[in-house]
Amino acid sequence: MGALPPREQGRRPGPLVHRHAGARGGSRGRSAGPMIRYAARRALARAGVAALLVLASGCGGSLREAAVGGVASFDRGKEEFDRGQWLDAIADFKAYVEQFPGTEKTDDALFYLGEAYFRTKDYALASGQYDRLIRDFPGSPLHPDALFQLARCDDLQSRPAPLDQAETIRSISRYKEFLELYPEHKRAAEAKLRLEALTDRLAEKRWRNGRLYFRLRHYDAAEYYFRSVIQNYPASSWASESQLFLADVLVRKKKRAEAVTVLRAVEESVASADVKARAQKRLRELEGAKE
Repeated sequence: MGALPPREQGRRPGPLVHRHAGARGGSRGRSAGPMIRYAARRALARAGVAALLVLASGCGGSLREAAVGGVASFDRGKEEFDRGQWLDAIADFKAYVEQFPGTEKTDDALFYLGEAYFRTKDYALASGQYDRLIRDFPGSPLHPDALFQLARCDDLQSRPAPLDQAETIRSISRYKEFLELYPEHKRAAEAKLRLEALTDRLAEKRWRNGRLYFRLRHYDAAEYYFRSVIQNYPASSWASESQLFLADVLVRKKKRAEAVTVLRAVEESVASADVKARAQKRLRELEGAKE
């Protein structure tokens, strides 16, 4: 950069701008020299580029979008989706809904974003996209499909009967809403089958609770759970199983006549042949004990 000014000779080169220049008047009131102005402009330019790169990556946009002018492309995302490139499709659809939150294609982008997450088995993130579509675009033609898929996400995250059933209950609620709003939808039959299976799981959960209390000899609690299965899930296979256990509970509570009534009801029900045979065996045992 040439020789240093006379007052700087003998000193090591330092920053072009003194860190206290503003406070102490390092330039003695004179305007900044051309080298200082040039350095400042370069620093600002570099900071601006860095900020743009951070925004492009932090907002879900990809570097590919920056390369094509920073505009997200729905069509590119759809092409990637159709090719099964789920991660690429996620990046493009996510960028699209963030850049264009209210266009005529935003609901489509949300749905395909949810579908791409669904294909990667990320059901929690898929739920978020379906839920946003339902909430923000209630008149969208994709509303019924999004509602069904939202129920499916909860369904696929639900747990076996011995565990917590929060997702099962939520999925049942959403399947019911779907069937109430769209009874003629092409996936209505599938929703009914899943609703039946999930409801049966809740019945099994209560039956297991009753059996646990029965084994612990807490007969009042056991009776409560078995009766709740019979009353709330009469079409479930667990209803007849609960009747058999309820009869055993009643026998232990010295209510033999009521136990006989319960077992005779099993004989007249649509229970399986195996359950009916077990009910008849217990009836014979009770009648033999009475004699």
